[in-house]
Amino acid sequence: MLRTVAAMVGVITAVLAGSTAGLAAAVASPVLAAVLASGVIVALAVLAALVRYQFSASDRAKQAALFEEQQARP
Repeated sequence: MLRTVAAMVGVITAVLAGSTAGLAAAVASPVLAAVLASGVIVALAVLAALVRYQFSASDRAKQAALFEEQQARP
């Protein structure tokens, strides 16, 4: 599941979000530990959210009917 193009895009997005948060923290505070911590925390949070969204989208796609015959009849 995590070897899809969507997962790769999610990882890149998380890295970019983390580095942006790190740059913002570097402007606010010169302490390296705070900068690294904020960047890593934001990157991991974004990655977790995107992976969760990918799993839920995959579950919805598995449950969707591809043909009219597969749909439940009233």
